[in-house]
Amino acid sequence: MRKLLVSVALIALTTSGALSGAGAADMSFERALNADREPQNWLLHHKNYQGHRFSALKEINTGTVGNLRLAFTVGLGGLQSGGRYAQGNLEATPLVDNGMMYIPDGWGSVYAIDVSSGKKGEIKWKFDPGVDRAWAGDVACCGVNNRGVALWKDKVISIALDGRIFALNRATGEVVWERKAAEPALGETVTLAPLVVRDVAIIGSAGGEFGIRGWIDATDLNTGQQAWRTYTIPGVGEPGNETWKDGKDHWKHGGASIWVTATYDPDTETIYQGIGNAGPDYDPEYRPGDNKWAASVLALDPNSGKIKWGFQYTPNDPYDYDEISEHQIINAKVNGEDRKLVVHGARNGFYYALDRVNGAFVAGKQYVDQLTWTKGLDPKTGRPLDYDPAKDVQVYVEGSHPTRANPVATRCPATPGGKNWEPAAYNPELSLIYIPSSEGCNQLEGKVQADFADQGGTVQQRERFTGGSGKPLEQTTGSHLSVPTEPYPEPEIMEVERTLEKEVIRQLNRAHPDVNPCQCEKVGVEYCCFVREVE
Repeated sequence: MRKLLVSVALIALTTSGALSGAGAADMSFERALNADREPQNWLLHHKNYQGHRFSALKEINTGTVGNLRLAFTVGLGGLQSGGRYAQGNLEATPLVDNGMMYIPDGWGSVYAIDVSSGKKGEIKWKFDPGVDRAWAGDVACCGVNNRGVALWKDKVISIALDGRIFALNRATGEVVWERKAAEPALGETVTLAPLVVRDVAIIGSAGGEFGIRGWIDATDLNTGQQAWRTYTIPGVGEPGNETWKDGKDHWKHGGASIWVTATYDPDTETIYQGIGNAGPDYDPEYRPGDNKWAASVLALDPNSGKIKWGFQYTPNDPYDYDEISEHQIINAKVNGEDRKLVVHGARNGFYYALDRVNGAFVAGKQYVDQLTWTKGLDPKTGRPLDYDPAKDVQVYVEGSHPTRANPVATRCPATPGGKNWEPAAYNPELSLIYIPSSEGCNQLEGKVQADFADQGGTVQQRERFTGGSGKPLEQTTGSHLSVPTEPYPEPEIMEVERTLEKEVIRQLNRAHPDVNPCQCEKVGVEYCCFVREVE
């Protein structure tokens, strides 16, 4: 029988093994801005607003990592089947504030677990959102997932697959308010951890494989009401709508969904949100044009949702190369000049550095070995070298993606890309970014996509809208690469050898390939927390 566990591994030292007391201060904006000053805690989804996921704790190192031992496990729920899925998943990053852990399972049940003793975990409360599992699970694209919660004042902010967002009393788990943000009847779900900036919680809609029109949404946490909503596909009259050239309003079902938490730069008052693939995935002739802002990053004002700039990684994407994963915020010297950068290990197999103020391309480099869809990146624009601005339907490397004339193709990287949702980490002491990557290729089989019923076709809401499918060709293998962040523009890519990061990652990956190591806690003993599924 499968059980879902939170596993807490520790390295035993000679000092006391107790963690900080389970009493915690309210989560203020000031604490969030200075999250790195509390290395014993993991207060934000990405550890800090910049998306670094770096722990400054030192007691777990190359000399002591071999002594890591399991301290305790806590069994969670979330195994229930729903819709097309036999069970829920665990993809959440736990938050820990002075000995209290907050984590959801795949169905959105939230657990408050007292881990302050360092010897056991005690569930203090559990909140079950009561999701209609058959209804919501049937339109979950890629599994029953929930990637985490957020903290705000004395509340826990959580989401559920069926599109609701909740404010929970942090002490008791009682619902303070709830709001319905997404509509599963249209194929929309919510799976990402909220990003809280001041008094708003920012989320987005998953569901690109069901013909939704993606959006980014903010909730006023004081009232539980919508603060703003920005669509990831521009409407008529908005900049970028002209890049949907079918003449049949296919942008209304164009995908560009959201399912990983954004990063936030307080210096420029900007959030950076990765955007998913266009729909249908594998029939780009259905949607001629560049299809903004699918397969892109958007820079937005967190107070209004106004788009400041966008950068598109793969125009007219025929590969399903979502670029939803984190966009890390770093500062580095470029040709001797201090630059404010936002960087991204892309699903399409390239590593990008952009000017985070204006979105200008700074540098890019292939980081996977197997990449066949383009010959490289334009050093000035960052666009694929095979991109032709004179064509409405892009044909990148011949045979690397389906066309209506030749519907079978082979692409590298495969469906998960060079990097999927699994988060990268940035070590500011070494100026290295660690990318959990995979190598492999797979076969694509395209088909001519029919229209939705509201546009004269046969496709109904909540039906798959992909224009084909992928099939296994090679078994992908996991690897972890480090990318130096200075100097640009010639970053060398190297494997991490005898560093702590690789030693920890290697041990965790032996246990489970999708483990999501999240934080260490320290009062005498350092703890690494992660979630996993076990038999």
